[in-house]
Amino acid sequence: MTTVTTHASSDPSQTASTPVTTTKKPATQATPSPADCWDLYDACYAGNLEEVKRILSQGVDVNCRRWGWTPVMRAAYRGHRDVVELLVSEGADVSLVDRNGNNILHYACYEGHLETVKFVLSLHVVDIDARDNDGRTAADLARRGGYTRVLDLLVSRGAQ
Repeated sequence: MTTVTTHASSDPSQTASTPVTTTKKPATQATPSPADCWDLYDACYAGNLEEVKRILSQGVDVNCRRWGWTPVMRAAYRGHRDVVELLVSEGADVSLVDRNGNNILHYACYEGHLETVKFVLSLHVVDIDARDNDGRTAADLARRGGYTRVLDLLVSRGAQ
């Protein structure tokens, strides 16, 4: 509740305090707009760590979605391990899947980003043999892309 002091006249003895109930959030706690999610998504795609930090400091939902993807999925797809690590430390849910059933590990394997795959596996959250809606595993994507180092890592960790 906010208290507003009103001055009905120039006489200070006539000052009244009126309690006012408001649901308006202070500017520092404003609800992020969908555009803010797009900004976060774009910064993650570009690997712009400082911009990601700035946007997150404004209260943007770290798990917001754009076209079904979360920012951490987009960063993993581009192999920006540092951004992925930051997002995870800020509460990114790595267990989420997109509308096609792809998880963060699928995205890290699409382009063979070994260091990002290592980090995702170190979290021990994602099922290494999870299948997308087309039945593909992360190992299938690494195999299809010819990313033998990523595939070898996945197999060494028990992937089928």
